[in-house]
Amino acid sequence: MTRPERVLRMKRLRNAGTGVRIKNSRLREGRFHLSKRQVFLILVMILVFMGSGIGYVWSNFERTQLGYDLSQLKKEELRLKEVNRKLRLELALLKSPQNLEAVAVRKLGLKQPSSEQIIILP
Repeated sequence: MTRPERVLRMKRLRNAGTGVRIKNSRLREGRFHLSKRQVFLILVMILVFMGSGIGYVWSNFERTQLGYDLSQLKKEELRLKEVNRKLRLELALLKSPQNLEAVAVRKLGLKQPSSEQIIILP
């Protein structure tokens, strides 16, 4: 703006006789103006912050769920190890010669062979 334009503007804004500026319009300086680009950038920033917050909460939830799952799997592992130990013990008992002999005598009615029944092969 050139100097003469500024002088004319000042004359319009001031009372010619007193030199006091008269402003009859209401004050509008308190109004907040945002451009479309600024609104768009604010919305993008809000979405980014919301997304990061949701991601943080989700990751903590998943970590907690994985902890619970891991605890359950460890309990299941201990239970299965105990079952495996018992089954191995039972298998060893069933394979033992004393047990096989007792079952053969009791259930099948077998007995020790006499010396005439034993045949030695060459």
